[in-house]
Amino acid sequence: KYFLDLIKGVEMDLTKNRYNTFDELHRYCYRVASVVGLICAEVFGYQNAVTLGYAVDLGIALQLTNILRDIKADATHGRIYLPLEDLRRFGYAEEDLFSSRYNPAFVEMMRFEAARAWSYYKRAEETLPREDRKAMVAAEIMRAIYSTLLRKIENSNYDVFSAPPQLSKPYKLYIAFKAWIGNKLDM
Repeated sequence: KYFLDLIKGVEMDLTKNRYNTFDELHRYCYRVASVVGLICAEVFGYQNAVTLGYAVDLGIALQLTNILRDIKADATHGRIYLPLEDLRRFGYAEEDLFSSRYNPAFVEMMRFEAARAWSYYKRAEETLPREDRKAMVAAEIMRAIYSTLLRKIENSNYDVFSAPPQLSKPYKLYIAFKAWIGNKLDM
């Protein structure tokens, strides 16, 4: 079932280049990211079924972070992953996005989207059962790296147009090592 969901998610990239609502985007994020976490949970094993909820929430958080990071690159391919209802809510037009227009409306919209991503990171962090922390160490490393990336986006005041937010390989290794050690010490 998970592999079929993943294929449906990838297929969405072939047939869809806009998402009207967050519910539509959530379905996409679930299919392309959360299912990967669910597959990994089955591969690495888990003791508590709550871990599956953790995998879903973490997948949504990671994919939302990807979307925020890649806004400019996606726009060059005619894609808008941000819900169109959010663009309207903040008075930011599709044309603004395609023109890489960085303005107060964009900043407010990005602040809203980042808060949404943080809510999924928080829920994932709070729901990972202690007994499954060791099995989910790779996922926790991903959480550490991507949440650092989201913080970097915030620290740039959401200016993802002038320079795509990135973390250097050595810094990612540092974050991964720190998360791995933290995981080991938390057991």
